[in-house]
Amino acid sequence: MTDGATELADHVTAWFTGWSALRSYQSRTGPGFFAALRFDRRGDWEYFTCTPTPSAFAAVASEVTASKQRALSVFGPDIHGYVKLAHRSGMGMVSTSEQLMVCAMETQDNQDPFLGDPELVLTVRRIGGRHSDSACQARFSAAILHGKTILASGSVGIYGEYAIFDGLETNAAHRRHGFGMLMMKTLTARALDYPVTTGLILASTGGQRLYYKLGWRSLSPVTVLVPKERLAEMARL
Repeated sequence: MTDGATELADHVTAWFTGWSALRSYQSRTGPGFFAALRFDRRGDWEYFTCTPTPSAFAAVASEVTASKQRALSVFGPDIHGYVKLAHRSGMGMVSTSEQLMVCAMETQDNQDPFLGDPELVLTVRRIGGRHSDSACQARFSAAILHGKTILASGSVGIYGEYAIFDGLETNAAHRRHGFGMLMMKTLTARALDYPVTTGLILASTGGQRLYYKLGWRSLSPVTVLVPKERLAEMARL
């Protein structure tokens, strides 16, 4: 691997470990891939691989196509090449809009944000106990509430030198009011209680704009592939 490919592979490994731990997914690994049991999505396995060779892609594709409910997310720059390999393996593309993003945590603010409204409440809780069976040293979830309405929420996991962010959501009726940024700053401050150096997040198109503003950068696009039977079902919906 080149240095860049090695860096990406290391970051993908850390992201998957933290992400699956934050969501308490059952996970497993195989030659060149990770997999998480997505009980929240069709109850089947979702696979992840990074800059695969054609032979490595074919091997994981054989696992994915064993069930039409499975999916494969490929981290790496060669989107056209991955789609071409997918077609050979009986799969098709769903999306290329997500990005794995990264930031140097030393550039981020370590102070909890000031909400500026006495009617807003910020809650932060630790997920699991200090000795819970998790790959992460610590996991936290946070929310900004107005009464019983959740305006924004998210979570962060600490895995070695990494802070993995996940589940950042803003209430649709309260977007563009800065709550997403407040939530990111809250989770970042909690993460910086630990000796983390690198932040990672799998970002949707909407989230990417916010993270760029906070000094994050794109590390890799993510090509999402599913078996052609599943693709045909999705087209009929």
